[in-house]
Amino acid sequence: MQSDPGAGAPHTGGNDDEVWRDLVARLEEREDAFMDGPDANQPADPKSVSDFDPLGVWRSESLPHPDANDADADEGGPRDYDPEDLDDEFVPEEPPSLSNTEPAIMLSWIAAAGGPLFLLFSAIFWRQAPMLLIVGVIAAFLAGAGYLLFRLPNHRDDDGGDGAVV
Repeated sequence: MQSDPGAGAPHTGGNDDEVWRDLVARLEEREDAFMDGPDANQPADPKSVSDFDPLGVWRSESLPHPDANDADADEGGPRDYDPEDLDDEFVPEEPPSLSNTEPAIMLSWIAAAGGPLFLLFSAIFWRQAPMLLIVGVIAAFLAGAGYLLFRLPNHRDDDGGDGAVV
């Protein structure tokens, strides 16, 4: 069973010479032959872009857009306000200083964040790291993460509402 060659494929016989001649003839055609009429040997009116635009997209894009000051333009857009009209600007508060932090919390963060980073870099750059050092870093990570989880608050101080607390 032979598959359908499609609408654009020529129906030549099974002779290889005929197929080769047909292929060479199609490759030697002018590159813009598809823009000509049905017969490339007879001159025809060249086709334009609008002939290939059944939905009229090209024509709608080539039409001039209405001016923003036009009377028909009464619909609002995303920038229908002046940015200077904004009275309140959000200014974030200064973050607290790290010098007032409890030393246990600071060491816990260093162990929890620095432990995996140390293990990653030691696996890349220091392949013969002592096993005691690796076990110590893993223990420091577990202790730091455990202490940070232990320090989390057990309950929230909210009014029991079902909305966001700002």
